Amino acid sequence: GETTFGGRTELIDPTGIVDYGSLMFMALERSTSAREAIKIIADLVEEYGYGSDGETFSISDANEVWYMEIIGKGYTPIYDKKLNDTINSDKGAVWVAIRIPDGYVSGHANAARITTFPWNDPENCKYAPDVADVARKFGWFNGEDKDFSFAEAYAPADFSALRGCEARVWAFFRTVADDMDQYEDYAMGHNPNNRMPLWVMPREKVSPKLLMD
Repeated sequence: GETTFGGRTELIDPTGIVDYGSLMFMALERSTSAREAIKIIADLVEEYGYGSDGETFSISDANEVWYMEIIGKGYTPIYDKKLNDTINSDKGAVWVAIRIPDGYVSGHANAARITTFPWNDPENCKYAPDVADVARKFGWFNGEDKDFSFAEAYAPADFSALRGCEARVWAFFRTVADDMDQYEDYAMGHNPNNRMPLWVMPREKVSPKLLMD
């Protein structure tokens, strides 16, 4: 599954070959697990360039669900003598993928939601090696890796992102989980600092009917 969050327009690569839809199709064709799909997506954009703006993917197999956000690295043209052509020295993408813990639910609705993440937990979190460095290059972040927030650097939420996008995730969360009214001011766009968690524990198993509703 996917939703588009857009993000910083400075990170769009007009020469990127593989768009988000193609990444989804090729990952489904070539992978046998969610983890393998993440690697395929990362390898494809590294080799061919990423041809979309910011995207969120929800990737699942029979055993795991992963939440992945990805955006380009911008466009800096350089002349390649070997190819006798102009290429993008910033080809590729920055991304983070996090495994949703067993028994929890998550959601995304056209807004980036990954903030800080664990840098030393490869079983549950994967990321592009330069995910924070690209933000430092553009001046969007200047702290230590542990304090880096993907969403705040690459797709900072304005009122419309909160009220029109995050509010939809909040509506789902409060339908299936307890204690979500504490985030109403965030979902209504009044308090961006009261950010919702990336996942919540549902009060009971979520049925297919409830999910469709």
